[in-house]
Amino acid sequence: MTPTPLQGLLAGLAVALLWIGVWYWFRTRLRYVIGKTSLRVVLGKTTVRRVPFEEIRRIRKPRGSLPWRLTENWRNGFFDSHRVLVLERNVGWFPWFVITPSRRYEFRTQLREAMARHGVETDDEDPAESEE
Repeated sequence: MTPTPLQGLLAGLAVALLWIGVWYWFRTRLRYVIGKTSLRVVLGKTTVRRVPFEEIRRIRKPRGSLPWRLTENWRNGFFDSHRVLVLERNVGWFPWFVITPSRRYEFRTQLREAMARHGVETDDEDPAESEE
């Protein structure tokens, strides 16, 4: 029996919806963990990306528009532009590492403190002027 065009269209639509559902589920399960020597992006119990503190040059919120094709995007939600933090890196193909922690200013402070304990300083602007 040959499937009709309508059956093929419905099967394609079902596969697309399943793929979108899986993608949504994975994207909303990402967490950010500050370790002793690096920032880790974790999915469940597995580290999927690690950024050593030595690679991070600056931590900031986005100002204007970034060239999004040059960013490494590890966002963990949708409609989360108010939570975006950009880590500028000094190595790699993608100079910007984008994350969306739930409380970006607290996370930025914790990340700076962890980096300072590790002996790494950032070229950030004054925190008082960036929290406008």
